[in-house]
Amino acid sequence: MTLRKNVIILLSLCCISQIAAAQDIGLTKQFSNCMDKSNGVTSNMIDCFVAESKRQDIRLNKAYKELMNQLSSQRKKQLEIAQDAWVTYRDENCDFYYDPEGGTIARVSANDCFVSATAVRAKELETLAGNSTSAETQPSPSAQNTPPAPSAPSAKNTAQNLTGPQKNAVRAAQSYLNISAFSRDGLIEQLSSQAGNGFNINDATKAVDSLNVDWNQEAVKSAKQYLQMMGFSCSGLIQQLSSRAGAKFTEKQATFGAQRAGAC
Repeated sequence: MTLRKNVIILLSLCCISQIAAAQDIGLTKQFSNCMDKSNGVTSNMIDCFVAESKRQDIRLNKAYKELMNQLSSQRKKQLEIAQDAWVTYRDENCDFYYDPEGGTIARVSANDCFVSATAVRAKELETLAGNSTSAETQPSPSAQNTPPAPSAPSAKNTAQNLTGPQKNAVRAAQSYLNISAFSRDGLIEQLSSQAGNGFNINDATKAVDSLNVDWNQEAVKSAKQYLQMMGFSCSGLIQQLSSRAGAKFTEKQATFGAQRAGAC
């Protein structure tokens, strides 16, 4: 009991800086609440980090696109180079935190590093976008060259079957899929939850089911995201991908994702 208590205390201390800094760098209340409820259990804490990582990735990409739309061609190229360099640094630096001999604390520290770094960069880009006065250099909507979402609703569903709220939910779903990997159930939950977009559950379901998404490939992407954060066995990754507390893929999709990601 004493050893377990000490481990929990150390895990808590490891994350104190991140939770305390939530208001400074923009970590969400959902993350703080999730960590409070984790009871120091590593798997629960990892789930909190994974969920927050997705939220911070969405925030980061939004800030990046907003800033890009305010810049001249030359400045856009500079930002692209800077962002690529930052992503490389974040990934390599946080991977260093995951010491194979560091045990549980190393896993939590690596995830802590990844989420915190993403939040700090998002805040930096938000500040730069807010301070930009280059409105005259903004490209026209047709010249913004925003990459298409990886999956789009069929013309039939968009034109004939979807209501206004459902079309808005489609747009939100496409944005999420353009940034991170989601299962069908996970994406519906993200769209319908009050911590997400707050769409009606029926509208969220209709919107997601109108998309042409390869959920097997989403499972592969999700598996790779998990493997970037920590090491998983084949069965452990399948469980994480298929768990209702995890990514919410079907067992078959989770197995496909884990195998294609190289965990099996």
